[in-house]
Amino acid sequence: MNKQRLTSTLNKAKQVCLEHGRKFTIQRKQILQILLTTDVPLSAYELASCYKLRTSSSVSVMSVYRILSFLESINLVRRLNSANKYIAYGTDSEVFKREISLFLICRHCQKVETLAVSHSDVAKLFPHFDDAGFTSQTKQFEMLGVCNECQAKLA
Repeated sequence: MNKQRLTSTLNKAKQVCLEHGRKFTIQRKQILQILLTTDVPLSAYELASCYKLRTSSSVSVMSVYRILSFLESINLVRRLNSANKYIAYGTDSEVFKREISLFLICRHCQKVETLAVSHSDVAKLFPHFDDAGFTSQTKQFEMLGVCNECQAKLA
């Protein structure tokens, strides 16, 4: 993400926080910035380590979890359940504007491709869920596989 887009995204994130009656603290900004500028999902422990490297000060892992929980509650980050790690996406992305996301996760390099999924596309799946006696409790789908770059390296 280039610097101009990063600044714009962080400014929009600040506005989203204010709309929810919360402050966009320095720690929240730093954690979100780390996630926005990395190509792979990060765990709370990895975020705490990156935070220390970037700021020369430490943040507890519990604080990172609280920050992530808040950022997730306002749709600025998502937890990837299959990896127990987090990703962020820009406030101008289609994924941010939708409630349902599809994450394509590469098993080799951990790169994540995020796709916006329309409600009508997902609605086509619900009859199959019902037939299986299954009720979804999440608004995201995660698919594990191998990205094009890793496929080329493996060939």
